[in-house]
Amino acid sequence: MKRSSLERRVWLGLALAFAAGAAALALSLYDTRDQLRRVTMLIQAREIAEGFSMHSDPAKLPPSYAGGELSYTLYSPEGRVLWFSENLKSPRRLRPASADGHWPLFSLPIHSGEVINVAAPLADGATLMVAKRDALERQTIGNLLQAKLLQSLVMLLPIGSLALLLIYLMMRWTLRPVQDAARFVQSLSVENMQPIPTDKLPRELLPLAQAANHALEKLTQSLANEKRLVADAAHELRTPLTVLDLRLQQARAEASPDWQAIAADMGYLRQVTDQLMLLARQEQALGMGEACSASTALTRLVRETVATLLPLLDAQSRQVHVDLLEGVRCQGDESLLRTAVANVLENAIYHGQGDVHVGMCQAHGQILLHIRDQGPGVPAQRQEAMFIRFNKGVAGSKGAGLGLAITRKILRNLGGDACFLPGPHCVVELRFLLQQKP
Repeated sequence: MKRSSLERRVWLGLALAFAAGAAALALSLYDTRDQLRRVTMLIQAREIAEGFSMHSDPAKLPPSYAGGELSYTLYSPEGRVLWFSENLKSPRRLRPASADGHWPLFSLPIHSGEVINVAAPLADGATLMVAKRDALERQTIGNLLQAKLLQSLVMLLPIGSLALLLIYLMMRWTLRPVQDAARFVQSLSVENMQPIPTDKLPRELLPLAQAANHALEKLTQSLANEKRLVADAAHELRTPLTVLDLRLQQARAEASPDWQAIAADMGYLRQVTDQLMLLARQEQALGMGEACSASTALTRLVRETVATLLPLLDAQSRQVHVDLLEGVRCQGDESLLRTAVANVLENAIYHGQGDVHVGMCQAHGQILLHIRDQGPGVPAQRQEAMFIRFNKGVAGSKGAGLGLAITRKILRNLGGDACFLPGPHCVVELRFLLQQKP
């Protein structure tokens, strides 16, 4: 498909504007000769009718003026024909007299033919129509207009050429920032991602550049997240892979390998891999600003998640207390929200102490879910660090340190958040967006 050129569009627009201007000028000059003939004839007619009245002798009127034959028609104040010249077969039509020095801004074109017929109002209210075959005036005015037109065309050539040159230079100057921005974008690479400079761009192109910079920023963030995730994953998986390799080597040498330990190592690797894949998808969604239009029955989801974890609580002789709002729905995919809630509940079970309390309330268009245990709270200076992937509260504890990072990513992608609340015990607050009513 042939690409349209902005420069070609500008030239086309200028050509159309020039053509429209030329057409308007030609239209305005279309009947200039007849207008000038009529003005000239009006002056002559008033000079001829000076001192003439309805009762004057028609013989006093000149038979010619400035080389042109004259004819007359006299009308009474009531518009009746009183007499007309012998050189006329019928009276000339009565035309209204024009006001002195006043011409309409817009009027229909005048076509006077070879004879000009104008009205000369008399002092007694009568109207003398003066007609003249103005061959001399017609030829003189035509020659004058032709000469002026040729003169204008001769002057138009250098002026038009200069105007075209200035327009060309202006277009080059106007498009130069766009070309500089294009060259700047071509120089970008994965290792060198910088925003497009906008200080020299025209105001009309500023929204496009800002949108491109916003997209570059999100792409840079996404690439950085992927690089950091790969580096962290390689670092985190190195130790369990080494341990598994040693177990397999030991299994070759032993008659009764410890398959239970090998299976546990494999399960841990599988869990970490699944969590890393989920975290990568969520970080990509966050970088791309994806929105979710699904809705979830949050009350039911929390109850079901708590029910699935009851065996873990029973194994530790601990209880869970649930106090939820009824019939609450929030925005977000059910499977992702289930993972977010389950991660926090598992942390409270594996790393917390005493009974677990799950409470829910509503504030400012959000649903707040509080998960609290009786263990000591996280110090304020370490609360944000707990949401960084592979960061564990206690080194060597169960898990890979990805649960809270995944939970925060899921909720933030949906317009919510996750954080620790200050206090003597460990309390995690999960924020969900309330489902918008249709």
